[in-house]
Amino acid sequence: MAGNVNAPRIWEGADLWVAPQGAPIPVFTADMADPWKPVGLLSEDGASEARDEDSNDFYAWGGKLVRTKRSKHKRTITVTALEDNLVVFGLINGDGSTFTTDTATGVNTRRVKIPRSEKMSFVLELFDGDVKRRRHIPIGEVTEVGEVALSESEMTAYELTITIYPGDDDTLYIDEDNDDTNVGVAPVEPAP
Repeated sequence: MAGNVNAPRIWEGADLWVAPQGAPIPVFTADMADPWKPVGLLSEDGASEARDEDSNDFYAWGGKLVRTKRSKHKRTITVTALEDNLVVFGLINGDGSTFTTDTATGVNTRRVKIPRSEKMSFVLELFDGDVKRRRHIPIGEVTEVGEVALSESEMTAYELTITIYPGDDDTLYIDEDNDDTNVGVAPVEPAP
C-alpha cells in the first residue's frame, strides 16, 4: 500500500492574526509580532475553506467533451471567533465604528456604524504536534458575519467569512510549514 501514515494531519490548534494590508509577515521560524493582532480563541470546529467558480463545458459533434473553461474563481475561509475583544469588534463592524472607555466611570461605549469595505491581511496558523502550517492571506476581507447568539443557553460567537482576493500576480495565499513528510515529494505536473 502506497502512502505515509505520518502525513495525514489533524490540526489540534490554531491562531488567526490580522494586520493592515501590506504588513510584513515575520519569517516562519519567528513568532507573530506587531502590527499583527491575534483574533483570540477560535471555535473547536476549526476553519473551513470554500471554493466557488463557474465552468462551461464545450462539446464536439457527437457529444464528446473537448474543453472546460473555468472562470470567476472565489475562495473563502470561515472561522468562528469566541472572544468579544477589540480585534473581533473591528473585524465585524469595519472602519468607522469606535470603542471608547470613560476612565472615570469605567464604562465602555461601542458606536457601531454601517460597515465599510476594508481589505486587510490575515495569517492562519495551524498546529499538529510539532508541525506548524502558516497560511498568509495578503489581501482578504471579512465579507460575512454569521448570526450572533445573545442567549443564556449559547456562547456568544462570531462566525467570520474571509473572502480572499488575488494579488497582482494572481496569488491568493502562501502556505509555509515545517512538515518533513512533504520533503522531496513533487506535485503532479500537467502534460506539456
